[in-house]
Amino acid sequence: MGGTFTYVHAGHLRLLEECKKFSTVKIGLTSDSFVKRHKLYPSLPYHKRLEGLKKSLKRIGLIGRAEIFCIEDEVGGADRIADAKAIVVSEETYQAALRINKLRKKNGLEPLKIISVPLAYGEDLKKISCASIYEKKTDLDGKLLRPLSICIGSDNPTKVAGTKRALGRIFGKKFSICKIKVESGVSDHPFNGETFKGAKNRAHAAWRMAGGKCDYAIGMESGLFNLQRGMHIDITVACVYDGEEETYGTGMGFVVPEKIAKRIKGEKTDLTKVLEEVAGVKNIGRRHGAIGYFSAGVLHRSEQIEQSVLCAFVPRLARAKAKNGKR
Repeated sequence: MGGTFTYVHAGHLRLLEECKKFSTVKIGLTSDSFVKRHKLYPSLPYHKRLEGLKKSLKRIGLIGRAEIFCIEDEVGGADRIADAKAIVVSEETYQAALRINKLRKKNGLEPLKIISVPLAYGEDLKKISCASIYEKKTDLDGKLLRPLSICIGSDNPTKVAGTKRALGRIFGKKFSICKIKVESGVSDHPFNGETFKGAKNRAHAAWRMAGGKCDYAIGMESGLFNLQRGMHIDITVACVYDGEEETYGTGMGFVVPEKIAKRIKGEKTDLTKVLEEVAGVKNIGRRHGAIGYFSAGVLHRSEQIEQSVLCAFVPRLARAKAKNGKR
């Protein structure tokens, strides 16, 4: 196996634990010049990384079977080690193992058995990485060392309240938020798939306006979905964006009277404005919302928001649970 091992974190320990089933382990430790060429964050010098790796190997009882050597590239000589039987990689570096086996074939050697180890995820629902440890966001086990920074693409108090409750259920008190008013880039009250686009646009806009300095940006958009002929359901969509990946979720939906849905579509207006005329309540969208009006106060718009944000985190929660083997 090979790596940089700036800090030997929980993900690295998974790799090293896999090595315990072998009598001899060869570990390629990247040189300082390799780190300088490829890493985006400052790393420790080679001798410090070597020292930390040795301590971890000793702690898990592998030091007597391990040979550590300096490597200058991702192959690290693995294409020419004749007596090697297997290569241990993270799922993230699986493709590198395939490339090494192609080189071994060219060199007339048997391919290595590839042992792919799942990534470890931290309390922030992201893979544990040396970068987050260096930035003092998480510790070696992925526990948060400071609150997550989360930007909401809205200053609507109802949206903010619902989002806060959702985040509290996921992260406890380990988060702080900033509110950024952004445009959706879609119709005043979108229909069907355009609703997802509006949520995405808001999340991306919040991320950009925060300068990419937040952990997550969240955009929310309510729209009418024509799921059945003659019936429109108002559903809130949330998009969670981390600078690389978007995940989506929806909140509860309710049927909007068809005459109102037709008016929204025909006049290119939105549900809030129509209800302000019908109910005579100003800024209904920043208060209990349309669902509050139609449910006679039984439900509140912030509940729709809370559900949509929670569901947008479901793919991230499920992935972290699966990778970490938690029940």
